[in-house]
Amino acid sequence: MKKNLTRIWLLLPLLLLGGIFTACSSDDGETSSGGEEDGTMRRTVLVYLISENDLNNVVDYDIEEILYASRAGSIPQDCNVIVYNDGVDMPSITLYNKKKSKVLKTWKQDQNSADSTVMLQVLHEMVEYAPAEHYSLVLWSHGDGWMPTLETQKQQYARLQKELLEEMQEQRTNRRAFGIDNGLNDDSEDGDYDMNISSVKWVLEKLDIHLDYLLWDACFMQTIEVAYELRKQTDWVIGSPAEASAYGAPYTTAAKALCNADIEGVMKTYKDFYSRLTDVPTFPFSAVKTSELQALADATAPLIVKYFSDTMPEGEKDAQVYSDRNIITEPEDDGSCYITGPIRYDMGSLMHKVLTPEEYTQWRPLLDKAVPYKLTPSEHWGLSNDPITYYNTLQDPDHYSGISMNVPQQQYDFYLFNDTNRYCYLGWNTYFKNSFSWWTAGGWADTGLDETDIFAVKYLANYFMERYKL
Repeated sequence: MKKNLTRIWLLLPLLLLGGIFTACSSDDGETSSGGEEDGTMRRTVLVYLISENDLNNVVDYDIEEILYASRAGSIPQDCNVIVYNDGVDMPSITLYNKKKSKVLKTWKQDQNSADSTVMLQVLHEMVEYAPAEHYSLVLWSHGDGWMPTLETQKQQYARLQKELLEEMQEQRTNRRAFGIDNGLNDDSEDGDYDMNISSVKWVLEKLDIHLDYLLWDACFMQTIEVAYELRKQTDWVIGSPAEASAYGAPYTTAAKALCNADIEGVMKTYKDFYSRLTDVPTFPFSAVKTSELQALADATAPLIVKYFSDTMPEGEKDAQVYSDRNIITEPEDDGSCYITGPIRYDMGSLMHKVLTPEEYTQWRPLLDKAVPYKLTPSEHWGLSNDPITYYNTLQDPDHYSGISMNVPQQQYDFYLFNDTNRYCYLGWNTYFKNSFSWWTAGGWADTGLDETDIFAVKYLANYFMERYKL
């Protein structure tokens, strides 16, 4: 998730802004004349904001930054930036360019912007309002990388339940994948609506426009699994493998680079922006060149098979990580479990700890071709008002790569508490196997993991046979 500024960092002053922008359209759902009046542009930057959650108190700052870029003439003459925002007010679409800012549409009723059909419809409308020769996309909200949504985990659990269980245990989990729309028109985070990466991929396939880049203005989205899955829809994937600042993209200074699809320029604006802030450290951030991902996959797959087929390699415990190594907390009194998430390994660091020096020397250049731009984070990043923890500390600067990697583990499907008869079904390995091309391309399909009790059906069956002496 993007970090909430009211809980973590001081709010960014609205320097140089010409006041708060007030939407001028009615709420009757009618559209005013759109981008067509300016003709087809060279590029349209589509910005899709899902802020109907606890990020609603910071979304206005990013919108104000885009507005300032428009008023200051920072958006090039041949570029449109078109913004969809679903927050505590009714969803709306607003156009920004060098000439003006203009509300094009406001919906009469709220809608679930984390629903794939809604996202597809809205993006289609945005493209119609602002036709262009080239397109780019910014996805702004909470994020949790490749992880399945809560609803997906429940559906997987129900399938197992039909075969092996009499009742389904309730559980609480963090949100997964991308976006939270709570459906409440307020700024609470609670809600049932979020998106799997497969849904994002489906939207982009149906939208049928190739993107120059996809910028994740969200946490944890820069993973090898996500980037590889979306490699055919976009030339570049930009984002953070870790928790990102709620300041997010510096739209005021980045507008020109975003409009020009200048990836190096985008990275420079992030570096310059965060290096000037004394209260907000630079966090891990990178840009992935998707045309280089297949070569990286081809080189990675045999190494995964070699080192991860039997047991977890010894060196993994010393690799750079972007999340807590404690997968789950103790069971709650109400019978539920609180899931903290999987271990997110830095891909470069993990492979350095596992491979021989010769293997790493041959493999690393392919990773660097696939991730040619990365910001080296501050020595510590994350919560400025909390004790620094190892997973937001730069532990392995020499082999840091700016992209995370998942390693399937037995406890990722079914977690058993050692001192109780309690269990929690997670289904992460099963989802990873069934939902991401990296499972095969990255070598995991040939490790034999799906032929062992790492997956839930056999593991669960063995557990219940032992527990009930079946």
